[in-house]
Amino acid sequence: MRNDAENAGQGGRLRVILGASCYPDAEAALALALDLARQTGAELHGVFVRETALLAAGYAHSRVVTYSGQRQTGLTAGALAKAFQADARRFEGLLARRAKAAALVSSFREAEGHLQEELRRCAAAGDILISGFKPILPAAGCIAVILAEGQAVPGFALRLARSARKPLVALVACGPEAQAGPGAAPAAEPAGPPGDVAETRLCAQPEVLLRQLEHMSPVAVIVAAPLAGLPPPARIQEAARCPLVLRSGG
Repeated sequence: MRNDAENAGQGGRLRVILGASCYPDAEAALALALDLARQTGAELHGVFVRETALLAAGYAHSRVVTYSGQRQTGLTAGALAKAFQADARRFEGLLARRAKAAALVSSFREAEGHLQEELRRCAAAGDILISGFKPILPAAGCIAVILAEGQAVPGFALRLARSARKPLVALVACGPEAQAGPGAAPAAEPAGPPGDVAETRLCAQPEVLLRQLEHMSPVAVIVAAPLAGLPPPARIQEAARCPLVLRSGG
């Protein structure tokens, strides 16, 4: 069995690539990215993406809250550009400081487009991709891992759960002929030991998978199953409301 470094692309070392469209999302997922980079011996890369959808939506109905607590509406293109630039600089600075403290090689870039597309565009086979997301409410406890039928939990997911001291919930994307199991209805949060698969739930339809994620409060979701047949990554993250981890080329 090949190790994590051997699964990286031909360009060299494995990379953990953290992408975000705002500073709070990046900050919320940075500890996860650092942990994964340390345990896999990977380089840490940050990507700040100015979302095309937001830029195309116009500015007349935009609304922000300033540091003084005042609300501003009707943002100009220049004001929004400055807000993006400020978030990008804060993300870059925090990434550099944390990576240096952890003795990790790091880099940073900016892009314009769609977050998930940009992450896949800059990744080589084997890289670990993280979409940052700041939850509105504190995460409850588990790490969810999405598997295909018969697929083992990836080693990096097990190690991450042990490091974070969180149990794993395996959501198995299976065919409709599979017997209905815990995936048919929401279940209580598991109380298993950190790093172990505390519970397995069968999800015979994409809608069942999304409902499971909507009723959980995971600290992260790891997509280990092939993306074909799954809901789009952005929809998975929308349901889970937490950082999303993918393996490029998986």
